[in-house]
Amino acid sequence: MKKIKMMAMALAALVMSAGFVACSDNDESTGNEQQQENFTKYLSAVENQVKAKKQQSNNNKALLLVAFGSTWENAHNTFKKVVADYEGDENFKDYDVYFSFTSAICINKSREGEHYASQDFYAPNFWLEAIGRQKYGEVRVQSLHIIPGEEFLRLRDTYIKDFKNNVYGDLDDQYLEEGVKVFIGGPLMAEEEDVADLAQALNTNFNQYVQGDNVMAFLGHGNPAGYNYGNGNIRYKQLETKLQAINGNYYVATVDMEENLLDDLWGRMEGHVASGTTVTLHALMSIAGDHAHNDMSGIENEGDSWREFFQEKGFICNYDGNDANTANNCILNGLGDYENIRAIWKQHTLNAEEMFVEEEE
Repeated sequence: MKKIKMMAMALAALVMSAGFVACSDNDESTGNEQQQENFTKYLSAVENQVKAKKQQSNNNKALLLVAFGSTWENAHNTFKKVVADYEGDENFKDYDVYFSFTSAICINKSREGEHYASQDFYAPNFWLEAIGRQKYGEVRVQSLHIIPGEEFLRLRDTYIKDFKNNVYGDLDDQYLEEGVKVFIGGPLMAEEEDVADLAQALNTNFNQYVQGDNVMAFLGHGNPAGYNYGNGNIRYKQLETKLQAINGNYYVATVDMEENLLDDLWGRMEGHVASGTTVTLHALMSIAGDHAHNDMSGIENEGDSWREFFQEKGFICNYDGNDANTANNCILNGLGDYENIRAIWKQHTLNAEEMFVEEEE
């Protein structure tokens, strides 16, 4: 690799990465200095963790779990559950497991202590750089996203490629070219066959909520119009089709996917679901975060949540803010809370695709 090119790339990446995880109220002249200071501080914090773990384990394999992120306590508990599941799995006993957020907003807000005690999370570039400095021979990166959308593609095509291209210019070239193998595990519904597996898992977990005329609706995120990278949105429609082949009382909609919003969901339900029956809601996301608390269950009672919408239509759909109340019809769990769904992610990790393999001529 050419050092001049690498140094130029490193400078650009340093500014981009530091800005990605830092917020500053200073003017522009001091903003870059603050970004560089934060970048150095965050990378040092991550490197200390990675260095200590590798020295203790003496493992030569690293596994980086990557989620969008959240600031809610129950979501953080779900993340801890996912990490513990990997660490306790015999298939990954030779891996040092690390965890990352891709959302700058969630990183910043978690650091500020929004909804929960202040915690430090870091973007994937910090973890990959620290992992590279410790010269792990194998690096597996597992997406905890739901669809192959914007966040997953940024993880694969920016963070991981920047690591392999030595974007900061300080990793050993021979290590990057010959000494490390990098694998990427796809999101929960990476392929259409995953949709069928997820549908079966969801029905195993929730079939009691669709008995008789009762309905269960899953709230996904989705990509908005113009941002449907990789056509990941199609997975939501495929999942509803698979679920309804099992039981016609399952529905899937989103908060951002055009033509699959709450009004579109109602258009599919109207005339098929009797008023007065029970509608149970659950987030189709790795954790129950802002969308589950606000868009789905409407904890602020502002009149714009799915729960309030169905109540106004005459359905039973209650939530009192007490997650322990079994009479509630909004389940404030994430998909990562269920062992049989985590198993799909873990299978993706085992079957992860090796990146940067030169094709034979």
